[in-house]
This record gives sequence, C-alpha cells and structure tokens, in this order.
Amino acid sequence: MSSDSLGGQVSIDHLPLEAGLHRAHRELMGTVATITVREVEADGAQVAIRAAFERLHQIDRRFSPYLEASEISRIGRGELTVPDAHPEVTTVLEACEALRVESGGRFSAWGFRADGRLDPSGYVKGWAIDEAARILRAAPLHDFIVDIGGDAYAAGGPDPARGWGIGIVDPSDRGAIVAPLEVRDRGVATSGLAERGEHVVDARDGRAATEWSSITVVHPTAARADAVATIALLMGEDALGWIDRDPDAAAFAVHRDGRLAWTPRMERYLAGTVTRSR
Repeated sequence: MSSDSLGGQVSIDHLPLEAGLHRAHRELMGTVATITVREVEADGAQVAIRAAFERLHQIDRRFSPYLEASEISRIGRGELTVPDAHPEVTTVLEACEALRVESGGRFSAWGFRADGRLDPSGYVKGWAIDEAARILRAAPLHDFIVDIGGDAYAAGGPDPARGWGIGIVDPSDRGAIVAPLEVRDRGVATSGLAERGEHVVDARDGRAATEWSSITVVHPTAARADAVATIALLMGEDALGWIDRDPDAAAFAVHRDGRLAWTPRMERYLAGTVTRSR
C-alpha cells in the first residue's frame, strides 16, 4: 500500500489479503491509519483491531490541535490548565520538554505553529502508534503493522520468514521508492518537505528546515523515531551524525539536491537496491 499521507513519506508493503492477514483503515489525525495483522483467528484479530482504533481516536480527540474541543486546543486558548487536563497530557508535554532540551531548543510543543499555539504533533503521532501497538500485543498479537500517514510500527512480519517491507518514497517523485527496507519490531518515521513544503520550523527562531528533503528514522519505538526525524530535519548537515550517536537509531536521508545518505546501522534494514548514488 502506498500511504495516502499528509506528512509521512514511506510506502508500506501491504500484501494481498491472503489467509491469516486482516486489515482495516480509518481516517484520523488528518490522514489515513491502517492496521494489518497476521492472525489465523479472524474474530480475535478484528476485536483487537477495533480496540486499537478506539485508542487512536481517543488520542486524536484529546491531542489534536485542529479540533476545537480537544484538551490541547483548550490549553492553547487558556481555557484549561495542564494540571486540570487528563494525566496523559502531562506525560506527553513532559516528553516534549525533554525533547526540547535534547534538541537545543529546536523542538518545542509551543514552537512549531506560526501562531505560537500549543501543538505536540511532532511527538504525539509516533506515541499514538506505539499505544495502538501496545493494545495489539496485549490481545495477544505478535505480527502486525500500525501505519498512520506513512509512519509505522512493525511487529514480527507478514509471514515467519521475513519482516514487513517498507519503502522510502522519493520526495521528488511520489511514485518511486529510493530505498526498500525490511523491518521487524521497530518504529519507522519520516519527516520531510515534499507533502507540505517548508512546514517544519526551528522553535528558536522560526526558520524552516531546508537542508534535507526527507529524513527517515528507524528506532525501537515509533514515538522516538517520529521525534528524532523531526529534530534531525532541522539540524542541517549535522543530522546524521547526531542520529548515529544513538545506538538504537538508524537513518536514511534525501538531500535537497537529490543526494542520498544513511547511517551505518541503516545497512541492517536495507532490503534491496538504493536507486540513486550515495
């Protein structure tokens, strides 16, 4: 399946629905969410998928900066304080604050929107993916992929012999894949400029990211992959070196001039030919 996303730039290899594969789609978070599981028992798979989507809708209602009634929107307008909001709001904003410190101020839940309103989306989408994965594991399911707008968490694989196939989309040609990946028990997230232009801005000065067309990060959690990809897009030429200092992270980047680069640990996920010179 090529993800019909607003921001993500990976293509998920959703196999035909042969025996044991079950899939469902929902519109949420301004994009399309897809859950695919490998499970022989169809009823159990569908119950788990419905529970995961219920959790995703709950998160969207609480954290969306585009829903007027969300707690995040109400906090942004001064109608609700963080201590009076659901405890998850404190958890998410504390994570965003830790990322602000780690990024030297580039990342901020208060700094990504031009109007300065609260928007933790740079962390929440990946965290929501992890929450859906947690529910599927508890079902218990072991082989599934949760995809929201092209960012994903892949557990196990579509069959016992391999992980899930994920293609990194060429930012200049949305119908082309620059690098095929095979991923198992990892989150994958991309931050890039192809879909919405220069929309990722440095919270310190409001300047837009311009060095890279896209950066894709593989990490044990989708939340971390999502945040690291966003921060890295703002780091210019230092991005891949910064990511590589995390022993759990791997990254693949497409430069604005078309050059490709990746960290050494990305080699373990590359599953085929990269289509441009490195």
